[in-house]
Amino acid sequence: MKLFSIISPSFNHTELKLMCGPHDGIILRQDAVYLCLRDDICWPTQQMFVLDSDLAVRQVCAPSYISVVSAAHWVELCSKATQNILWQN
Repeated sequence: MKLFSIISPSFNHTELKLMCGPHDGIILRQDAVYLCLRDDICWPTQQMFVLDSDLAVRQVCAPSYISVVSAAHWVELCSKATQNILWQN
């Protein structure tokens, strides 16, 4: 599994779809947690995560299809991933 970290609410969704497969994971961090408020994005994987502390700071709630994870779980996801990719524009 590759783990894609998205940190900005503006990103190239088309390019992400080309790189991310159904067995990969995506974690929303920093200002990317605002993407939880959008229902118009068709994510290329069902393994979606969001960092709990970033949600709390921004007072955003995650939809049910995105798993809320602690920093410790995020580290665990990173250690299990074959690649960790910081997705930037």
